[in-house]
Amino acid sequence: MMERRHFLRITSLTASGWVIAGMIPAFAFSNQTDDSINFKPSPLILMRDDGKIIIYNMKQEMGQSINTSLPLIVAEELEADPNDILTESLPYTSGRDYDYNTYASASVRTTYNIFRKAGATAKAMLIAAAAQQWNIPVDGCKAENSTVINLTTGQSLSYQSLLKKASTMDVPKDVVLKNPKTFKLIGKPQKKSNIKAIITGKNTYGIDVRLPEMLYATVVRSPVYKGKVIKWDDTALKQLDGIINIMELKEMGGGADNRNGVAIIAKNTWTALRAQQLLKVEWDYGPYANLNTDQLSQQLKTALSNNKPVLIDGGADLPTLTDATAISAVYELPYLAHLTMEPVNCTAWYKDGKYEIWGGFQAPGELSGILPKIFGVNKEDITYNLLPMGGAFGRKEKVDNATEAMLISRALGKPIQVVFSRADDTRADFYRPASYHRLTAVADKDGISQWLHQQAITTWPSHGERRSIAGPQDEVGGTSGDFYYPVQNFRSAFYSVESPLPIGSWRSIAYNHNTFVIESFIDELAHHNQIDPLQYRLNLFKQMQPGKIAGKSYFNPRRLEVVLQKCADEIGWHNKPGPGRYRGIACCAYLHTASYAANAFEISINIRKQITIHKAIAVMDCGTVIDPDGLKAQMEGSVVWGLSAALKGKITVTNGAVNQQSFFDYGVMHINEMPKLGLFVINSDEAPGGAGEPCVPAVAPALCSAIAAATGKRLRNLPILGEGYTLG
Repeated sequence: MMERRHFLRITSLTASGWVIAGMIPAFAFSNQTDDSINFKPSPLILMRDDGKIIIYNMKQEMGQSINTSLPLIVAEELEADPNDILTESLPYTSGRDYDYNTYASASVRTTYNIFRKAGATAKAMLIAAAAQQWNIPVDGCKAENSTVINLTTGQSLSYQSLLKKASTMDVPKDVVLKNPKTFKLIGKPQKKSNIKAIITGKNTYGIDVRLPEMLYATVVRSPVYKGKVIKWDDTALKQLDGIINIMELKEMGGGADNRNGVAIIAKNTWTALRAQQLLKVEWDYGPYANLNTDQLSQQLKTALSNNKPVLIDGGADLPTLTDATAISAVYELPYLAHLTMEPVNCTAWYKDGKYEIWGGFQAPGELSGILPKIFGVNKEDITYNLLPMGGAFGRKEKVDNATEAMLISRALGKPIQVVFSRADDTRADFYRPASYHRLTAVADKDGISQWLHQQAITTWPSHGERRSIAGPQDEVGGTSGDFYYPVQNFRSAFYSVESPLPIGSWRSIAYNHNTFVIESFIDELAHHNQIDPLQYRLNLFKQMQPGKIAGKSYFNPRRLEVVLQKCADEIGWHNKPGPGRYRGIACCAYLHTASYAANAFEISINIRKQITIHKAIAVMDCGTVIDPDGLKAQMEGSVVWGLSAALKGKITVTNGAVNQQSFFDYGVMHINEMPKLGLFVINSDEAPGGAGEPCVPAVAPALCSAIAAATGKRLRNLPILGEGYTLG
């Protein structure tokens, strides 16, 4: 057993309004001998006497490379080699629900100062230990490359040799952080610590969990939301070996969001998936059984004419724009799915009245707020093991998979892994809402005097549970919060249409549909007034000063101007394009993560309506950049994501059920279809902003503007390939 004198100093680290304390996992000592000396300058850092440093991360890795960026932040302030830093998940503690949530491009943005302070605290205590040993003032020492150097004699002491003494030092209440101008690591290209494990298939995701005596389950879910099981026929399953049980699963309510269905439990995934195809279930399809995409589209259009708005921004009533110069346009966008590379899954084990679950969960706080209530246990009775995710994009905020796994494990008393097939993942998703927009404006070359944005959108009814019917409007910006151009008289209205499909967060949330219609309409206003679309935007931004937009988010038009101009320069906007080439440009102030982005395309279109994308440019200002390579990977992924949605993405409904089932009928960009990307990052001393989403929203309007330049026709419905075009 470790002696008390060698035990680590445990302290509290206060940051961002919350306190981390006493959360270091026991397994941190698993490779240490009784004689090991370790040093805990904060609950987020463990320095071992073998020279390794462990940082405990409360965010989940899902492709955004936090296992590289967060160690860099610590290493910078600690003056340590980032190759000596290992990351481990900070065990989830339900009392700190929202510190662990991984969404809204917040991993670096919300932990940057926390980890900087942790590294600086460790460095200060190590310097104090060396100064005491040399009997000199602390300002006679400096830290460098995991050593403390005596500035007078040139002597040095390694961090390893100082751990024991450092653990006796007082923890400084305030530490001085480095001037960003002196950074040696942050902003410099770094080798990815986990890249080998990823490309060799050794990285452990939720779907890779294996436990003793574990069984595997699939669920035949109602294809129509709110449908119910009448009966099932398992005759065809008798030909299969390894079927353990078949049981009905019912909706749990209370935010669980699981569907009614029939679970098949087997000895392996192949048998479970095969049995899922053979099981015959008779359904009561419920209230949405007869609803189709065309009917839903008509409901959205009708809502703008007949329904009273749920919300109105800018006054009590909507104006009637009777100005003869007013122009109007309507836009329509479909439901979209997530299709993460790793399908949804969860492993659960019910034992002795308690649950333990394993998986990739974007929102542990949601799980710990919902699961204990619906299963009738205390929060402490559910243990969460947070694993890397093979993509998430908002889908893995939900708790339906955990609910199913826990229900089955409770019934059988065995560890159960629930696996979604690709078809399950596509047809039982939580979709980006479908929406219909009418924009009307009075504008001239000098600016916009009136702007009215009416938005009808599918929202999820409460069904007696907690829901915000206006969620797409008031929680993530909406037509007012996502609008930042100067207008003398701005008005917006929001109309709700009950959705037959569950609604969820989708990479870039409401910005992706609002930015499409706003940027497209700005382009239309520019052409209507015979002014260059780029210059029109720049002229509008010059009329503005930094400040809050709609009382919500801070907007700095100067940052967006720089991004937009850089994007134009890189696409060659100011030079005449080659014969048959046309360009489009659009921008996005992604305000809730304090980032600014722009996209531009150069295309050609032949007489067969084949689109060839010759150049694609993405530019972003997300403040201080931690890991440039990781940032560019996020930008690349964003452009692929945005192009997939713009060109191909569409979820359709027939008799209440989703028609699509995989990559072959829900379009995503293939490698051979992708243009060469030009990615550019604006150097900035601003605080780190979000990086995973800001380059998504402006992709579609930039591409559609290029098509409008080429054809003279504005595409107002997405996807583009649904409008008779093909990719050349």
